Amino acid sequence: MSGGRRRVAPAASATPFVGLPLLLAAIALGGCSEIFDDPTPENIYFEMRGEAGDRVRAIYSTQFVAGSNEFGVTRVQVVRSDTVIHEIPFQRTMDISIDRRWFVQAESLEGDTLAVQVIVNVDDRGLLNETGGIFPDEPWHFVYSFNQLLTRDLDVEF
Repeated sequence: MSGGRRRVAPAASATPFVGLPLLLAAIALGGCSEIFDDPTPENIYFEMRGEAGDRVRAIYSTQFVAGSNEFGVTRVQVVRSDTVIHEIPFQRTMDISIDRRWFVQAESLEGDTLAVQVIVNVDDRGLLNETGGIFPDEPWHFVYSFNQLLTRDLDVEF
């Protein structure tokens, strides 16, 4: 030995893993917790506003088959549905945790054109907030299907 100091190589391979558990804990507790949240839908919230006293026939379904064709039209075949007469304004929350899909069709009862605002939320996520009309012989439709891209251009069969 030539009199002196001995060099020791740093333990480079052990150092990067010391902070890894702390980094993972910070990510999990921080703003990234939505990565671990279950996005499976549980409830649909539906609200329709307009001139008070106007009435609509609403047809609701969670049991239907839907798919988009090559022209961008979504074809909906309703298997089972419920029909409800609502007086505007109204709101309704429905459980969709089993079927994970939802269809609504709103029709004017008196044959009048109705000016409405429609809000649709899945759990706490906003899907739709639009203003428009429900016209005689031209009902308003909306379809939601978890993990499936569908268009607003609908062809509906009952």
